[in-house]
Amino acid sequence: METVGYQDFPALYRAADASSLKGQRRHLAVTRFQLGALVTAAAFGVFVLRAAGTDMAAVVSSVAFGAALVSEVYLLKERPDRQWYAGRAVAESTKTLTWRYMVGGSPLGTMEVTEEQAIDRLLARFAEIESDVEGVLLTPDRGDPEQVTEGMRRARKLSLEERRESYLRARIGDQQEWYGRKARWNERRGTQWSVALAFLELLGLTAGVLKAVGLIDIDLLGVVAALAAAGAAWVQAKQHQNLATAYAVAHHELATIASRVRLMRTEEEWASFVAGSEDAISREHTLWRASHA
Repeated sequence: METVGYQDFPALYRAADASSLKGQRRHLAVTRFQLGALVTAAAFGVFVLRAAGTDMAAVVSSVAFGAALVSEVYLLKERPDRQWYAGRAVAESTKTLTWRYMVGGSPLGTMEVTEEQAIDRLLARFAEIESDVEGVLLTPDRGDPEQVTEGMRRARKLSLEERRESYLRARIGDQQEWYGRKARWNERRGTQWSVALAFLELLGLTAGVLKAVGLIDIDLLGVVAALAAAGAAWVQAKQHQNLATAYAVAHHELATIASRVRLMRTEEEWASFVAGSEDAISREHTLWRASHA
């Protein structure tokens, strides 16, 4: 059976996928650094550490605030989040069109258009997708520079039965496994962060009571509040619970789709089925983009 690999996908998809991952890594790394700097500033603001007539704790706190400010300016100027979201939008839009072409899904069905017409439509849609994200750098990789690769052409020439099996395994099955894994991971992380934030709130309450009754002199409330705020901001950025729910729904929907793959007997039925399947997959991504707007 023909195996569809990463390098068989269009150059546009690979470039957008790499760009999105790079933007995601940069955005999350700078966000982590910024939140860490703010917590550090709050922590050193509690103490007075004098050396050579200078409050070194205040110096460290000021430097940390400065680092947080630089991080904020970088995020506003460079917008790695835009690179992340725009790159993912291009990659997913390109991917769904590629699968429609390879397995004969509408509007690129084998009975709907000729091979030449299918390629023309595909390339026209690629151009439209890329024009929608002008200003976002999509650096080409070192793989096949073609937008319609030889692997894509071979996949389209397979029999209906072979295309069905390839689609079931490499598209539906792969997506279903990914959504299931990510749903479980986000559920675990969401629970862990909920417990951590609850602990910080309890710690803040305890510190406040101890200071109120005079058992401690150190003002830990500001530090704990900064930690809790940083944790809440990180949870908001990652959206673990929302993603866990969305991915679980997508996983179950794909399970239903997978059970119907082999019921499609004609090219016309198959083309319509693939179009519906790809629309279902695209809905989850549309919701993801909306939640990050």
